[in-house]
Amino acid sequence: MHTQTESTQGHRRIRAILPGAAAGLALYLLTISGEVMLGASVRWFLAYLGAAIAGTIVPLGVGAEGLAWVAALAPIAWSLAGLALPGRGRVWGRRLGARRPSSEEVDALADALETLRCTEPNLPGAAEFLVLDDPLPGAAVRGRALILSRGLLDHTESLPAVLAHELGHADTLDGRLTEALERLALWGDPLASVRCEAGGEGELHDDPRGGLLWGLLRWTLRLAGGSFAQQLLTPLWAAHWRAREYAADDYAASLGQAEDLAGYLADQEQPFDAPQRGLFFNPAEHPPVALRIERLLGSFDHEGSK
Repeated sequence: MHTQTESTQGHRRIRAILPGAAAGLALYLLTISGEVMLGASVRWFLAYLGAAIAGTIVPLGVGAEGLAWVAALAPIAWSLAGLALPGRGRVWGRRLGARRPSSEEVDALADALETLRCTEPNLPGAAEFLVLDDPLPGAAVRGRALILSRGLLDHTESLPAVLAHELGHADTLDGRLTEALERLALWGDPLASVRCEAGGEGELHDDPRGGLLWGLLRWTLRLAGGSFAQQLLTPLWAAHWRAREYAADDYAASLGQAEDLAGYLADQEQPFDAPQRGLFFNPAEHPPVALRIERLLGSFDHEGSK
């Protein structure tokens, strides 16, 4: 009977995951197609031009066209690899300054996971837990890694609820998509106008550089840096991530953490929630905290009435 119940729960979980996974995968494939047309083509041109010029000065031993194809397609292949075989977050963690959990933090995580396993014995897990020394509570999933802030680990009463939400991301395509999209981004806008101090305190002036050639060079480098197709699809990606936040909240609620997660959001996130402006589309990747709380408490009331 217990095995049959677990099988039924597993089938329900799969049915809940599939629509979001299909939508995310479709958006990712659309993003990759845009990167092939935009970023990869510009990288190919720049690499071919650079290799051809360098080859006239110093023999490279490799054809300019071959180098151009590698420069054009390597980031896309790296992104696809992140989707298929996501990493354990070591590079991501080092870049953020995260570290391995201390023995005390490992015990806190184990206690929180044990609380969740009382409801779901087959609880999904992250391949790697990392800790960021930030006094503010926070957590994020990328690939198979989950980074938790020290401030969150100090809130042991809220840890199971937040962990349940993050595992709701880790058990789906969300972490893989985040890893794959981040790997597409080589650099941002290195030639953007800068603002620098000039004269008295607080007196700022725009960078005087400009003109058609400068703008063309800037946009060429920006396209070559990747992620431009993702930016063009911001309305679709933002709507997708908002839906995924609700789905992760629903997963936490299914583990009996609806009320605790709502309390955490009300105490720690709602005071800092900003208005979501947008006339034709909403660029925010998280729903308004008040609506998340309303949904969670509605789920809690519904389960409590059973």
